[in-house]
Amino acid sequence: MDIRQAEKAVRALLGHIEKKGQAKEQLMDEDQHVWLIIATKKFSDESKAKPQRIPLKHSIIAPDAEICLFVKDPQREYKRLLEQKEVKAVSKVIGVSKLRAKYKPYEAKRQLCASYGMFLADARVITLLPKLLGKSFFLKKKQPIPVDMTKGDLKREIAKAMGSTYMHLTSGTCIAVKVGLTSQSVTEITQNIQVAMPHIIAKIPRNWKNVQAINLKTNDSIALPIYNSLPDDGISRIAVPKSKTTAAVGSDEDEEDEDEDEDDE
Repeated sequence: MDIRQAEKAVRALLGHIEKKGQAKEQLMDEDQHVWLIIATKKFSDESKAKPQRIPLKHSIIAPDAEICLFVKDPQREYKRLLEQKEVKAVSKVIGVSKLRAKYKPYEAKRQLCASYGMFLADARVITLLPKLLGKSFFLKKKQPIPVDMTKGDLKREIAKAMGSTYMHLTSGTCIAVKVGLTSQSVTEITQNIQVAMPHIIAKIPRNWKNVQAINLKTNDSIALPIYNSLPDDGISRIAVPKSKTTAAVGSDEDEEDEDEDEDDE
């Protein structure tokens, strides 16, 4: 994949978001995630509940985001452990028993999901959580990230989890991976894509041979193409239009179509 095309897409995407905010005569206060959307050619034969860790150069956890950690019982023991290891990034510790008793109603689970920017979990309880947490966490793509609570350098283990992004392999043909925040610079997001891509491709069955297309988007933007695999002449790259607005993207494509029609005549 040509990283220059990714950089053009990032620049266009952030430019569009900035103009959208100006059009509304207000600043876009809500920090959105920037997603890589990978379309595969074939359905995957495997679906992995455990998220695959993907390293990044720049963390995509907002500085003011609160972190919740799910642990084995008794939770008091792990609160003390975090204090001993001087882990200050975790705002809330919830044991399995408390999670099962206090957060059983759907509304309680929904509020819990909305209250924290990231969820971590002791790797030893990760398989218990899908049933206890329900669908809210998975629909919001806030699945808990496993961490090894037995690590000697627990502070480093938590920091490593917070400094990565995560890929969830499903049985479908679409994979979405967070690679940036709209508050980050073009360079930071582009560097994240450059660091993450080799690790993402390595975890996809058949690697590049199974990748049909890669697009870049935010939660509510159009998808900008940065890579496409054409079946007739192998792999080719799609150049991202220079325009930074969605309208210009469409007009550029129309002009190209008209030029091709004139050439045919």
